[in-house]
Amino acid sequence: PTRIRATALAPMEAPSQIRLVAKWSGKEYPLELPEDATVGMVRLRLHEATGVQEKRQKLIGLGKKPVSDDSVALSSLLLKPNQSFMMVGCADKEVLVNTSELSPEDLKSFDVANDLDWDFEPTEDTTKGNNAENRRKLEDKVKTIDILTINEPRPTKKLLVLDLDYTLLCTSGADTNAMANLKRPFCDEFLEAVHPHYDIVVWSQTSWRWLELKLTEMGILQNPKYALSFVLDRKSMFSVRSKMRDGKIREHEVKPLELIWRKFPEVYNESNTVHVDDLSRNFALNPQQGLKISAYKEALHNRGNDRELRTLAFYLVHIAEHVTDFKSLNHGKWGSYVGDNVPEATGP
Repeated sequence: PTRIRATALAPMEAPSQIRLVAKWSGKEYPLELPEDATVGMVRLRLHEATGVQEKRQKLIGLGKKPVSDDSVALSSLLLKPNQSFMMVGCADKEVLVNTSELSPEDLKSFDVANDLDWDFEPTEDTTKGNNAENRRKLEDKVKTIDILTINEPRPTKKLLVLDLDYTLLCTSGADTNAMANLKRPFCDEFLEAVHPHYDIVVWSQTSWRWLELKLTEMGILQNPKYALSFVLDRKSMFSVRSKMRDGKIREHEVKPLELIWRKFPEVYNESNTVHVDDLSRNFALNPQQGLKISAYKEALHNRGNDRELRTLAFYLVHIAEHVTDFKSLNHGKWGSYVGDNVPEATGP
């Protein structure tokens, strides 16, 4: 009889998978996709997992450059195994959130923490940046904070760091949550005017969850007319102790610009950076770069008269065009500088 030799069957190979890790609203979402998956499939999976519609998603870090075409194959992006990236966008249930319906804990994180300004006078205490404890805290942030760029830095541009709450947006004192009523007058015009000269960063004292929501609803996060470079939240801040004009020593949080300078040493430094904030204590470590703006509150009452951003745009554009080293400026007198050097700012 003929013998039949048994032949071992080669094991079937499992289809190749692309593994990614999406970060959104403080959580991680592992994704496994087929080898031929596209960016559009990533968006679909994220919609299913988070409730954020594809059209509201901004994907940061999925490839070296922002990807806008959903048909792009993931295999063409040269991704690393388990590559992490960030998704920005609001879930349907959070769009145009009604603050009156928030829980006390959510309301606390929605608004800026401790908005009372204690009249910190930058010239009174300018050495705390060299304090050993503060240096330790700064080094810890440099090591642990990962800045994900939305749009790559432009080497020839200055750096403009903007606060959000009460600088660009009113989050209290309004009887409506319509964004048009909460956004500071001239906000879009201001950002469009300064963008040709500055890379724009928003740094807010609120949590990432609400910062993302506010910027999305304001139409700022993905606006191509003034593409943001990146966004920082309260996790990038730390506490210091400062002497205030009333003589009291108070503990408060700061926005250390050196964190940015250390992350982008070839682009940004103390000579080309301006930090605009309604709370002067936020730039206690970098008083020379700090520019205090009036707080925008009671939006429904004040929005017809507020022209702060319009005037500030003239100042920032003028110094970008005429001043090489910003350390030579006194931003505390920016209003009088405009009056002396930019006569067109007094027009309608």
